[in-house]
Amino acid sequence: MVARRLRLPALERREALFAVTAMAVTAVLAIAGVHKFGTVGLLAPIALAAVAILLFRPLLAVCLVVGLTIVCEGETFGILTFTSDFYVHVYKYVTLLDLMVAVAVLAVAIDVMRSRRGLWLPGPLKPALVLLPLAMLVGAVVGHAAGASIRFALGSEDVLFYLLLLPLAVGNLELDTRRLTKLLAGMGALATLKAVLGLIEVAGHYGAQIEGTATLTYYEPTANWLILIAMLTVLAAVLMRARPPLWMTLSTPLLFACLLLSYRRSFWIAAALGILLVLMFGASAAGRRVLVLAVTGVALTIWLLGSINFQSQLPIVKRAASLVPSRLEANLEDRYRLDERANVLGEIRRHPVMGLGVTVPWAATVQPLSVEHEEGREYVHFAALWYWLKLGILGLFAYVAVIAGSMAIAWKAWRAAPKPLLRAFGLASLAGMAGLVAMDTTASFTGVDPRFTVLFATQVGLLAQLAFRSDGRATPTDGPQRRLAGGP
Repeated sequence: MVARRLRLPALERREALFAVTAMAVTAVLAIAGVHKFGTVGLLAPIALAAVAILLFRPLLAVCLVVGLTIVCEGETFGILTFTSDFYVHVYKYVTLLDLMVAVAVLAVAIDVMRSRRGLWLPGPLKPALVLLPLAMLVGAVVGHAAGASIRFALGSEDVLFYLLLLPLAVGNLELDTRRLTKLLAGMGALATLKAVLGLIEVAGHYGAQIEGTATLTYYEPTANWLILIAMLTVLAAVLMRARPPLWMTLSTPLLFACLLLSYRRSFWIAAALGILLVLMFGASAAGRRVLVLAVTGVALTIWLLGSINFQSQLPIVKRAASLVPSRLEANLEDRYRLDERANVLGEIRRHPVMGLGVTVPWAATVQPLSVEHEEGREYVHFAALWYWLKLGILGLFAYVAVIAGSMAIAWKAWRAAPKPLLRAFGLASLAGMAGLVAMDTTASFTGVDPRFTVLFATQVGLLAQLAFRSDGRATPTDGPQRRLAGGP
């Protein structure tokens, strides 16, 4: 005990000396840089110093990249437009987001090696961790054979690297139950903030428009996914009597309004499916009987409304009515998706094993397109087909493994998390992922959209933290038993 008292002041002095030296060196480099290179020279040393700090603060690095990804919207968001600069290319095919994710993953890797605790792999994700790298290799090799450089082919798979590495990084963070609870509360607070900003967007008519005159909240999926999971978590917590914080309960109407005014039909369907699943799994036996009657009543109401020649000029009604199959043919963009799918299936029939490779566009040889989109032929509005087309048959298997493994982890987190509110998050995630399967048939989100993938991969890592505790995983405060548990 005496030895510890004697060492602590020396350690504090060394840390203070290191901090002062680092600040002095950074200041000198910044002064020299601004004299030589202007603003870039001023910011570069500060950025390097920040990276050096983050490399030894893994939790801060992960929170920073996820927080910035949530807060910083793309160009379609009418307010805070400067935040779209977070996604610009800083060097050839590398974006600032790529660099931030790399720093976060490297910080966790350094922390794992320093503590000598060994890398932990979530069991349900192991098939995906084998299949996805192999599929990415196939996609890069086939793309290179088609004329793309290796650097460009690998750079085009950056979002797949997010999906591969971020769940491992988050799952290997040093987190106890208290920190996990605080992190989830922080995600809920960000969801509320995004809902408020989205409603301001609509009220001020700042953003993009849909159905002619209506301004939407968020077209990109990241904010909508965060809001959806927050809504489902509150619902699950209420059903499980977990007593969510009052501010979360009171913010639910804002979350619902923001999601509704996004006009994203796929998210509406996912929300309906997610709410239904949360009610089914979270309600008591008596509640399930009431649910059956409620669903029957809703279905009957929808059928009656559909049998009446009902028209409305409200944008929400128009958007909902466009889901009727007979109207898909009349909508130009919906017709495009049908034509796209026919052509993509034709390409897959011609290249069923190896696919086209990344960076290689598909050709409209089966069905002429109703409209052309910039870089549209490198995208597919169906995630499973995108993986198959770009990464070959292994890509399809990898996608299925990612979704199935993530849902298995969410199920386990729901059943085994140490606190009721954390179990509610597990159930909400499981229900949301079931909705994601439906959403991925209308657009490619998982592993394709950068911002969504950062959020989804982080969510899977947090769920793995909750799920693995049921196997006896020790926390940072558990003492010597920690190494015996085999966990990080």
